[in-house]
Amino acid sequence: MWRKCDSGDDTRPAELDTTSSHNWNYVRKDITFIPAEEGEDGRPAHYEWLEMKVRKDDWAVYEQVMGHSEALDDVYAALTELAELIVEG
Repeated sequence: MWRKCDSGDDTRPAELDTTSSHNWNYVRKDITFIPAEEGEDGRPAHYEWLEMKVRKDDWAVYEQVMGHSEALDDVYAALTELAELIVEG
């Protein structure tokens, strides 16, 4: 499950963190830089992202599933390209 996170400073988080916890690996996506807001109550520059925790014990399964997901994305892209060629032809 993805959850929304943010940083307290302008240090960009790593997309994959496998060292900060003994029990969890953290996967991050959609990392976006948010500029500082003007005014007294404005927030300093920071990053926002979506983050998922994966138990280290389950990491091999996660990697295998993600590998299959990427392969399926490639197949879908190839099928879309083929369909466009057929429609144009």
